[in-house]
Amino acid sequence: MDGGQGPSNARNRQSTGLRPQMSNSFKTGTKGVLTMAVGTVRSGPDYFDEAFGVSIAKLLGMLRRSFSMDMAFIGKFEHGTRTMVFVESDNNADLSSEGFCFSHPQSQTYCRKIADGELPSIIPDARSNAITRAMDVTNELSIGAYLGVPIYLSDGEIYGTLCCLKHSSDPSLETRDPSLLAFVADVIADRIEFHRHRQRHDNQIRSRIEGLSSSQELTMHFQPIWSITGAAICGYEALARFNTEPYRSPDIWFSEAEQVGLGDFLETLAIDLALTQLPKIPESCFLSINASPAAILSGAVGNLLNRKDAHRIVLEVTEHSQILDYPEFRDSVQSIRKMGARLAIDDAGSGYASLQHVLELDADIIKLDLNLIRNIHCDRKKQALAAALVSYAQRVRAQVVAEGVETQEEFDVLKELGVDKVQGYYIGKPAELA
Repeated sequence: MDGGQGPSNARNRQSTGLRPQMSNSFKTGTKGVLTMAVGTVRSGPDYFDEAFGVSIAKLLGMLRRSFSMDMAFIGKFEHGTRTMVFVESDNNADLSSEGFCFSHPQSQTYCRKIADGELPSIIPDARSNAITRAMDVTNELSIGAYLGVPIYLSDGEIYGTLCCLKHSSDPSLETRDPSLLAFVADVIADRIEFHRHRQRHDNQIRSRIEGLSSSQELTMHFQPIWSITGAAICGYEALARFNTEPYRSPDIWFSEAEQVGLGDFLETLAIDLALTQLPKIPESCFLSINASPAAILSGAVGNLLNRKDAHRIVLEVTEHSQILDYPEFRDSVQSIRKMGARLAIDDAGSGYASLQHVLELDADIIKLDLNLIRNIHCDRKKQALAAALVSYAQRVRAQVVAEGVETQEEFDVLKELGVDKVQGYYIGKPAELA
């Protein structure tokens, strides 16, 4: 983390009507029609996440039961086909059969004809209707009765249709009002547009982040760390800076990268860039780099540190990074430590998670949070907490680095408390290496 006042990782799940899943398998059904394997719900550029899957499954289930139908689905019009992109049914055996097709040419579907006004929204008996009786899909899907309404998006585009089918005819449907179907279709349209907007937003983020690898917009600045006992600079912390207009802080960049599944990509890009600067740092100094638990667990950090000068590297794990499995994380860190790298816990004293990290991870370095250091010279409670952490570090043979030191008064108090090293604007601002 920055030691002064300067500015401080999976695609959406696809969902089925029964439970959210991740699958991209396809199969070819009868008559060469493309079908989707059961358990896969995908809609061209629309990927529905778990929350969407649960809410839509409930809506379709309610709708299907309200009309006493066997299956409810969302059909999307795309590239001349109607594809069932979300299916809800009590009988998955029907959907699993080799002959069940999820996609059909639009012109051969009830969906298209309902959207074009050639068929009514409610068809109580498909065998009695002159149009549907002659359609191949009637036999293919064993349609006895059918309900359907178009799904209109706000720009007037017909996304597809919301439909229900029953394998037997149902004369009672003649008296039913399709307004409930239309209402649910409007709700679904709102959710689809929300996901489209979010996907466009996420794609913009991905494009910005992936473009960093071939641009000069990502640079590394280095903030000096001062040894109180040695009275000299003993290390540098590498801090990512993004030279873009408008300016966006590193926190935003890394948060957005994680949001779109590029957290490891951006972290390794920054770490690799920092490591290329290691030859410019005096041999007597270490290089401290920030790494998330996810990047460490994935092996990405270890791959970058598999080098002879790993003994000069300190990995900082921030308090804000959640660790769900400490034993697993310790194993990953241990393999990196065997290379010679050391572990630091960042932002200690800023919250419960940092203290948990300190207790669980046997860190080599404990970095005191800048909010604890700010005005510590005139706050006895801050002094007491800092003293306790220093005492703990001495007992477990760890070193303490105080971040955010900006005044002589703060420096003097920290020296008196026994802090080993300090970092902040009082020592030096982050800057590119010469």
